[in-house]
Parts: sequence; structure tokens; C-alpha cells
Amino acid sequence: MRILFLLAGLATASCGGPAAPPPHTDPTPQTVTSTDFALLPCARATTPNPCVLVMAGGKRVLFGTPAGVAQDMSLEHLRNLDAVMLFSLRGEDIEGLDDIRNASWRAGHETPLRVSGPAGTSEVLSAINRAYEVSDAFTFVEQSPAGGFNAAVLRPLPGEHDTKTRVFNTGDLVVTHLVNDKDRVGYWVDYNGVRLVLEPCGMTQASQFAEKSRLVVGCPGAGLSWPITEIAFIDQDTPEKATKAP
Repeated sequence: MRILFLLAGLATASCGGPAAPPPHTDPTPQTVTSTDFALLPCARATTPNPCVLVMAGGKRVLFGTPAGVAQDMSLEHLRNLDAVMLFSLRGEDIEGLDDIRNASWRAGHETPLRVSGPAGTSEVLSAINRAYEVSDAFTFVEQSPAGGFNAAVLRPLPGEHDTKTRVFNTGDLVVTHLVNDKDRVGYWVDYNGVRLVLEPCGMTQASQFAEKSRLVVGCPGAGLSWPITEIAFIDQDTPEKATKAP
């Protein structure tokens, strides 16, 4: 049980005080429609670590949570994140996970944020949730996030102990993770029959076994290398690579 006994006391202490401002302001909206298959860059602060927001079928899935990942992410993206995919549990790959947790909740995310990663992910998520219990109580009383108190928590997606499994599936958008012997995770992102491969440095299995893929994003030598600095659209009709936004 989360520490709800704090809330009554905090509510009394905060009565009459102004609500804290939201953590971000929305930048100019991007021209990405619900039918596009698009890659949106993360904040410059995340460079050179792998990080990208994939939009497809009206869904938003964040791949990678390095430090600074929540910077410059719009309230709309934070509020409507459908899932987070981790490339590993190494510090450089998860230093921004707590920021995404807290920023998305304050932005109005209405359900616990779902997270996929290698074995050990559940323990990491539990530790982060415990670390922010007191902070969550203050935030709940002072800002009243739309999703309520329990929407703050991170929840693991199934399959963290599998080396290859589907971890996210909406019918038209399917994400499969592949884990190598170093616990690095690559992903197949399939949207309407078109496959995108995302993999961190230190693994090649995701691209090696991807069969027919439209684009591979990875280290130098891949079709598109980290970091992604501009919006890229995956062509769903022809076998061309991603095209940059005009």
C-alpha cells in the first residue's frame, strides 16, 4: 500500500497555497498524424545515448531514458505516452526514467506508465516507485494530477525474462524485444506490416534476425545512426528508408 496516511497532513499544510506550475510548456506542434509511422528526436541533452519517441497508429512509445530525456518533451507527448522501452539497466540508459515517470504524471497521464526491459526491470521500477512515495504525496496534494495518486507508479510490461517476446501489441502496432547475453535490448517495431529495428551499441541480434526491415537505427553503419536529431517518417508504401520532415 502506498503511503496515503501522509495525504491528510499534507492537505492541511497546503491549503490556500498556489498550485505549482506544470513542468513544461508545449513547443510548436509537430506535423505527425495518427496514421504516420514517425521517429521524433529526444532532447539534445540525451546525446549521444540512444533515445527516440516512436509515433504510429496514434500511439506514442518512448525508447530509451537517458538523462535529460524529459527536457523539451511536450505536455501532449508526456500525457499520452503509451509505454517506455529500456535498452538496458545500465545507468546511462535509465538515468532519465524517474524524470519521465514524474513529468508524465504531472502532465496528466491517467494510468500507471508501462515499462519494458531486460531481467531486473521490475526491481528497478519498484525501487523508483518507493523512492518517490513521499514526493508523490506532496505532488498529489499540491498539484492534483489528473490520474490520481496511483497513476504516478511505473508498471512492468510482461516478458522481461524472455530473450525474445512481444511486449506491446495494439493490433496494428507491435513491439518485440530481443535481449542479448549482455542484457542489452533491441526492438522490432512493426506497424501495419512495416518493420523498424532499434538497437543500442553493443548488440546486433535485433538487426541480424529482423529478416525484412524498412529501417535499422543503431550505431554507425546502420541505416540511421544515433542520435536522431530530426523527425523521420518511415515510408509505409515503398521500400525506401525514412525521410526527414520537410
